Amino acid sequence: MLKHITGTFFTRIVVSLANFAIIIITARLMGAEARGNISLAMLAIAIAGLINEIIGGPAVVFLIPRYNNRIIIKYAYLWGLLTSLSCSSITAFLGLYEMSLFPFVCVGSLLLCTGSIHLFVLLGHQQIKVFNQIAVLQSLLLFIVFVSFMGCQKLHIEFYFYALIVAYATAFLHGRIKINKLISFADKSSTNIGFSKLFQNGIYTQLASIFHLLSSRTSFYFSEYFLSLAFVGVLSTAVSVTEAAMLFSSSVALITVGKVANETNQAKATASVINLIKLSVMISVCLLCMLCLLPGSVLMLIFGKEFFQLKVIILTMIPGALASSISQVISHYYTGVGRFKVNTTAGIISLGCSLAAATIYLFSKSVLLPGLIISLSAIAAMIYFVGLFLKEQQLKITDIIPGPTDMIALLHKFNSKAK
Repeated sequence: MLKHITGTFFTRIVVSLANFAIIIITARLMGAEARGNISLAMLAIAIAGLINEIIGGPAVVFLIPRYNNRIIIKYAYLWGLLTSLSCSSITAFLGLYEMSLFPFVCVGSLLLCTGSIHLFVLLGHQQIKVFNQIAVLQSLLLFIVFVSFMGCQKLHIEFYFYALIVAYATAFLHGRIKINKLISFADKSSTNIGFSKLFQNGIYTQLASIFHLLSSRTSFYFSEYFLSLAFVGVLSTAVSVTEAAMLFSSSVALITVGKVANETNQAKATASVINLIKLSVMISVCLLCMLCLLPGSVLMLIFGKEFFQLKVIILTMIPGALASSISQVISHYYTGVGRFKVNTTAGIISLGCSLAAATIYLFSKSVLLPGLIISLSAIAAMIYFVGLFLKEQQLKITDIIPGPTDMIALLHKFNSKAK
């Protein structure tokens, strides 16, 4: 299991480095306002992707070992087509991003929606290595194609989306090739599943994901309205930097759902989750401390003078990032055991806290407010997850808090892998 986690972690480091290189290029050569436009358009694509995952998302990981894979994929493709076209149109109509970017958002959403199902099928078959390969391929292609445009006299926002479409399309094709053999073998002894069953299982999971996304990203829209589009560019960059420090916890969470979905022994599943929570917290604390120690002048040197507020905004997000390192593991545990309503409830709590706290914008226009709201919503979700998990498993809070023995055990594991 540790091998899968570390492999996924290093994969996400490569992905993050490629993404950060693009963020730096767009920030320095295009400015904060261009970063804001890209962020809002990408948020529209992300919303489409989340709604699409009602049918072809994390719930699929639970269903893939149990039902006919081809039927699941067929329904997912049809749903992805509908979702991408409708979401990109609605978000454009609402003015949530520049109308000139509509064709790119539409095509990008379609490729993301129809391609993501392959990744979840691979995860359901516990093909973590292939899953990671596609993730790296997509990010590196995005970076390489985008950098190739730097020879032009002027770097336009559209170039980013050209590169995005090439990367998404390649990942889609590669993913389809990889799952063909898997689904042919799996469907020989599987049972059929109806659309209603898929929708029922997926709706709760994706409502949770949508609520969690909105709880952290509504600050983008409030910031654009009350502050400026340029500040959205700074805020989105701060979110990206903070999320980069959470790469290990997200890698742990990814492994959790596949392991739990294929584990028939509840006691073993619970023990695995407890160990994964401790592992996630230990590594996340180390990475977040490193982020706190990073001088603001270095960040400004990397991203440009317009990003002079970046460090202080990041610091406001640190508490929420630590809370998320716990929530992600428990959330994926409930997905793995098929209890999707739990994640939906946590998402509602998180979004409710964000919207309630956003009323402070009426009285203050502080640049610290968006980050604090994001942290508050993450902490609220974590309290709910931890409280429920401890109650159901009859545990104490000390049972999931890592101690010196856990750190020693972790070091021994890494040393044994290194030898």
